[in-house]
Amino acid sequence: MRNAFQSSLNFDLAHQALDATLTHAQANTNPTDEQLRQIVNFELSTYTGQQFDYAAGDLAALGAQGGPVFLSRVPYYPGINDSLEGNPAGAPFDPNAFGLFSSWQDLTKADLRTAPRESIARGEVLFNTAPVTIQDVKGLNDALGMTTIVGTCTTCHDTPAVGDHSLPVPLDIGISDLPTPSSDPLTSALAELNPPRTPIFKLTCSTQLGAPSNLTVLTTDPGRAMITGHCADIGKFKGPILRGLAGHAPYFQNGSADSLEQVVNFYNQRFQMGLKANEIADLVAFLSSL
Repeated sequence: MRNAFQSSLNFDLAHQALDATLTHAQANTNPTDEQLRQIVNFELSTYTGQQFDYAAGDLAALGAQGGPVFLSRVPYYPGINDSLEGNPAGAPFDPNAFGLFSSWQDLTKADLRTAPRESIARGEVLFNTAPVTIQDVKGLNDALGMTTIVGTCTTCHDTPAVGDHSLPVPLDIGISDLPTPSSDPLTSALAELNPPRTPIFKLTCSTQLGAPSNLTVLTTDPGRAMITGHCADIGKFKGPILRGLAGHAPYFQNGSADSLEQVVNFYNQRFQMGLKANEIADLVAFLSSL
């Protein structure tokens, strides 16, 4: 599977480079096979990771493993550490998908960098271990036939040191839903965001996968259903890679979160994490260091 993945990736990147050269760069002639190979090799050797934090300083100091150098050495293949038992190597899921800043726990040297570094380390532990009550997530609860799944942030962000899902698993966590006058966790979570003014789509679905005929769905974004045409894919999106988060605001597919604080507050409400203010600050510090 790993060899097939690499071959497919090389082919896709070469095709992308060809299209970009002819379309975006408006070249008059096709790049040669050797030029395409060089472009693909360059792309495959590029890694993005934050190296410096204004408060914590060098993210690779004192044994920490922030930045792109360590990331370039982390193994990857589709399904690695998959939380849904899809790892082709058969290895069990390890919720401790991040261990970049474990050396910053309980630092003995006290200076201006110490408190920010220990906050990042605590946030990393929370990301790996804080309980997340997963309910009403299309693509997960319904797919597994489980009303409630107790996991952690790494249940969905399971790729080691990177943070996306190691297999393509588009999910609907409710970002595109319309707020309703209720007290359920999703409504409370959406109140933490400031969604932009967008059209509301009314989608009518025929009988599919056991759903009622002529089912009507209101959403601000059809999501993956725009590609597949399947009612079951309404509102589903691929989870993002978490590297470089500090420079990627606004967040979510509709830009409804201006800051990582809003993102964490949304998840805290949506999945009933019960995080306290200091824990939210620690989790934001960790996400801001990637």
